[in-house]
Amino acid sequence: MSEASVNIIGVGNTLMGDDGVGPVVAEVLDRRALPEGASVYDAGLGVSDVLGGLDPAVPLIVIDALRAGGRPGSVYRARMDELSLIEGTLSGCLSLHEISVLPALRIEALTGREFKDVTVFGVEPESARWGDGLSPTAAAAVETLADAIVEHIETILAPMSPGV
Repeated sequence: MSEASVNIIGVGNTLMGDDGVGPVVAEVLDRRALPEGASVYDAGLGVSDVLGGLDPAVPLIVIDALRAGGRPGSVYRARMDELSLIEGTLSGCLSLHEISVLPALRIEALTGREFKDVTVFGVEPESARWGDGLSPTAAAAVETLADAIVEHIETILAPMSPGV
């Protein structure tokens, strides 16, 4: 994988309704003209595989379906350390797939590869049934989520720009 100043991974199963929002948003971002230094990856269900190829010292943005109790289509942004503080609330709800991001990051930390700058962006899912694409509610949130992520990328990369 290439050197980056910020890595973005879309996580989820596109065959399980709104759980596929991470890869869908990653695809939208990949088609945009992102600032130099931003690398986008569709991790699908292979979170650990993708994390293993990334530099843990580089800021990481994770895009996923998040069950946090809001209205379907609600867009969330939180630092991973904030999610860890309320783990009792989000435990098992951080992701709809078998190996969620939080355990994958913990496994990486156990091997000495701790990702310290992780921001999670997500959408509250409406439906996660086998064979369905994104619900209209989640689909309506895709561009809003992509815009928020681009804004965050620009914030991360701004201090790295020459002449700033």
